[in-house]
Amino acid sequence: MKTRGCYFLFFLILCVVAGCKGTSSPSTASGTDEYAGACEGEKAKAILWVDYKRGRKIADGTPIRTVKVYADVHADGSLKVLSWCKKQPMKVENYLLKRVEVYRIRREMFEGGYLKPGEQYLQLRYLPGEVK
Repeated sequence: MKTRGCYFLFFLILCVVAGCKGTSSPSTASGTDEYAGACEGEKAKAILWVDYKRGRKIADGTPIRTVKVYADVHADGSLKVLSWCKKQPMKVENYLLKRVEVYRIRREMFEGGYLKPGEQYLQLRYLPGEVK
C-alpha cells in the first residue's frame, strides 16, 4: 500500500512538472521586444557603422561584430531601435543604444534611394574593442 502511494505521488509531481514546462513568466517580456522572433528570414535594408569615424584606419585582425535590429529611421537621419532580433548582452545593448543616440545617417543614403524613412530591419556594425 505504501509503494502505491509513492507511485501516485511521483506521478502527480511528474504531471505538475510537465504542465509547468510550457509556461513563461510575464515579467521576462519587455516592451521593446515586440518584434523579436519576427526577424527570421527578413533581410536587413542597410549596414550602419555606428562607432566608425570616416577616415579612421581599422587594423587587420580587429574583430568586427554585426547586430540585426528592427529600427525606426527618421527623415533627419536619426534612428530608434525598436527590437533586437537576437538577445544581446546588456553591455552591448547599452553601448549600441548610446551610439545610436548620436549617430546620424548621411543624407546621401536617403537621396540615392538606399534607405527610406520608416520602420525596417537594419544591421548595426560595431567594434567590440570599443565596448566598455
